[in-house]
Amino acid sequence: MLHADNLGEGTRKNSEQGGKIVRLGAFTDKGRAREINEDNFFVSEPNEASGARFCIIADGMGGHNAGEVASKMAIDEMRESIRQLYRAGMSDSQIIEVLKESMWKANAAIYYRAFENKLCAGMGTTAIVCFVNDRNAYIAHVGDSRAYLIRDKTISQITTDHSVVEELINSGTITREEAVSHPQRHVITRALGADKDIDIDIYVHKYISNDIILICTDGLTNMLNDSEIFEIIDRNQDLQCAVEELVLMANNKGGLDNITAVAIGL
Repeated sequence: MLHADNLGEGTRKNSEQGGKIVRLGAFTDKGRAREINEDNFFVSEPNEASGARFCIIADGMGGHNAGEVASKMAIDEMRESIRQLYRAGMSDSQIIEVLKESMWKANAAIYYRAFENKLCAGMGTTAIVCFVNDRNAYIAHVGDSRAYLIRDKTISQITTDHSVVEELINSGTITREEAVSHPQRHVITRALGADKDIDIDIYVHKYISNDIILICTDGLTNMLNDSEIFEIIDRNQDLQCAVEELVLMANNKGGLDNITAVAIGL
């Protein structure tokens, strides 16, 4: 299930942005244990005036295939909202408000659909968007899908998971190693559609040459640790090859969930 502007399986897509080459890779797979893929993603074309572009990932949850509905609604609502609201020349604070507004609209749409349709009751989705211009990478985040920064031969997690195990780690109740096999490791504490109101985490990073931002669902990070993710990206100059290998390796390790990865680099 691929949702992107002219970006499909096996496609390698580079573009000019602010005089720099932007490299991209995007891939999704239902994994080996799930019948359908409730992940969705989108990769925009560069804005004609500014060259800015954005990527979105959503990992749906809910019965009767409602997770797939929620993740697709999140992608559609956020994509159209960002396209309508963003204008070249916006300040950092204005761009952040655009991203927040896109998530608020998606949250409201999913919440009311679940309220009105019994088959969609209880549905929700994680959501993460990475917006990149010639200054910064702006990331808005709800749930346990993650963003990573690969820079100077190191990988660092940008986002903090909104999950039960992350709260237990922060309180000192369990270690990060214990979290890997904790029975509540899949329980998230924030999701689009779960409530009328939603808190959104925002991260802004100065984007420099050779940086790579990876956004991905927990179907990847529950199968591969940070070192394994870094090694695969580090040995693949072609980011489409990198994300396809990431998904392949996650499947080889069990593929217990849907897996989606989007990488964008300068």
